[in-house]
Amino acid sequence: MPGLLAAALTLPAADAGAAPGPSDERVGPLQIDARARERVRGDRPPGASIHLAYAYADRRSDAQLYARMEAFDEAVLGEASVLPTTIVDRPPELWMERLRLPDFDIRWNGALVEYLRWYRDDADGQALLHAWLDRLGRYEGEMRPILEKAGVPGDMVFVALIESGFDPRAQSSVGAGGMWQFMEPTARVYGLGGDYWRDERFDHVRSAWAAGAYLADLHTRFGTWELALAAYNAGYGLVVKTIRANNTNNFWSLCEIENGLPRQTMNYVPKILATAIAAKNPEVFGYTRKPWAAVKLVEVEVPGGTRLEDLAKAIDVEEDLLREFNGQWIRGRTRPDQERTQVRIPKDALPRFETAPAKLRSDAQALQSYVVHLGEHLDEIAARHGISGSELRRLNGVHDSAELTPGVILALPPALEGEAAPPPEKPIVATPPLSAEAGRELVFFRVTRASTPRRIAKAFGVSWEQIVAWNDLDPKARLVDGQMLQLFVASEFDAAAHQLRIYRRDEVELVARGSRDHLDALLAERELERRGHKVKEGESLARIAKRYDLSTGSLARINGVPRNHSPAEGEVLVIYVPKGHTKGTVKAPDPSPTTIGFETIVLAGADDEGPSDAEHTKLPGREREFEPEGERVPEDGGSESEAAPPRRAPSTAGTSRVPGQRGE
Repeated sequence: MPGLLAAALTLPAADAGAAPGPSDERVGPLQIDARARERVRGDRPPGASIHLAYAYADRRSDAQLYARMEAFDEAVLGEASVLPTTIVDRPPELWMERLRLPDFDIRWNGALVEYLRWYRDDADGQALLHAWLDRLGRYEGEMRPILEKAGVPGDMVFVALIESGFDPRAQSSVGAGGMWQFMEPTARVYGLGGDYWRDERFDHVRSAWAAGAYLADLHTRFGTWELALAAYNAGYGLVVKTIRANNTNNFWSLCEIENGLPRQTMNYVPKILATAIAAKNPEVFGYTRKPWAAVKLVEVEVPGGTRLEDLAKAIDVEEDLLREFNGQWIRGRTRPDQERTQVRIPKDALPRFETAPAKLRSDAQALQSYVVHLGEHLDEIAARHGISGSELRRLNGVHDSAELTPGVILALPPALEGEAAPPPEKPIVATPPLSAEAGRELVFFRVTRASTPRRIAKAFGVSWEQIVAWNDLDPKARLVDGQMLQLFVASEFDAAAHQLRIYRRDEVELVARGSRDHLDALLAERELERRGHKVKEGESLARIAKRYDLSTGSLARINGVPRNHSPAEGEVLVIYVPKGHTKGTVKAPDPSPTTIGFETIVLAGADDEGPSDAEHTKLPGREREFEPEGERVPEDGGSESEAAPPRRAPSTAGTSRVPGQRGE
């Protein structure tokens, strides 16, 4: 309910007349807290598939000014331009004819003219341009020679102004990162590596080399800088497809055709041309202040696991500046499993580095490394190593536990001598009862923020359809952190080799979902017992509820009756009472059956602790293969053999037990 949601998020009331803040967004007439909304979505972008565990939020300098440029694009360039979109012979105004031009061809068009006017005459345009020109001074001198050596004009440096405002640490929610806003697949093609600790897209030097090579390749393919820039923005595949579909390689003609290039790409190219012209003529566009000075950098070696914060203090350099020059170390710390690694510092800080505390130049910052397995919770790892979850997050710069994918190397403090941590309590696992066949073993997997259907299926070598059937899941719903899944594996399955954290049968309290044992276990965690009340003559539902400190609605829900139900004398109602306060109560009736139509058999290897541990359900034979929405999970060795365990048909539109799904 909206009231409960607001209470849970503790959202502040918005002032109807207040200007939107940096984290605000609008939906119709509403002003919404964007960051709180991300928390509701679980840090996932709108419309994210069940295969997406985590996505970065937008982070770029001058975000509000970028938003104003987008508003200008929509308001002015969304309509027909003053001039035709196709090229014209000369600029339409005298002051434009006198401008110095960049070192690549400029063809005048309506959008280019509008951007130049915006930069010169509009307060928002000037503010954005001037902020960019400030930062340009820090990096332009270093970037130009790199681009030229890569085979492109030095003035292509202005692409980075449009992409990131020359911010090496800029990132977008769609996955682009760094000064040149590379997507990960393209970055890997052009030699920009990465892992949990390091992402070279945010290295302003290496990413410049990659951008130069990429732009050179695009120009080689298309022959003009307009098409090369369009491909940089939209992808070369889309540009090729558009050229073929419309049978013209004239960028400006493609902008005019209804089925041509996307509007964002149509604006992107003239935006870069206009920005390059404005940067070559700062005085015409009102820029009178001094740009940021370039900083001469040198590379030095530090021990693995060195925090940039500690290094900044030791050499008396502003921490944010040091992080910018070393943007590739995205966690603010060098990799803990490397003996030595290189970082950049200002050259004038080198003497201070050479006399810095010994711990920055030796192994005194001792840390141990730990490799994460799929299914491990961050707090679980922390507890095993004697630290808090918050300390582990701080040590490793964890933004979201969904980042802790299999193989991630975490930094941990040195092992402490002393008593080992007590073994954790066995988790309660409530599942649809299943039986294991010869040569197969039933194991359990706890879902984490890093777990996705594709990742789990690949790790266990099974199909997502099998997991859906074994656990009676809704295939359209997202897995939730903390869920326990049951899966069948070969008896010799090596979980460690697959970087998996699993639970064996003796490590869990296994109960049949919805059974008496399941309900008793859940109530025991709340210090409650499930008992019965034998109705006496004249007792109403409300009177009985009051006696046991329950609401009438809760008592009705527990027993599956309407609130106005009139219990008959002798009827036994289920009640929840504090542990030990059972005087006057009777044994509660069994829960309503939840596995109607299923044959009950004994699970091989089950112990003799009670009916819920021994009685399990054999599922009907397999039905047709189920294909989940989105990409099919690669089975990589997980194809089903004849020895695969029996299973019930998954919750498809035809077989679903989920309300509202059947026959959808």
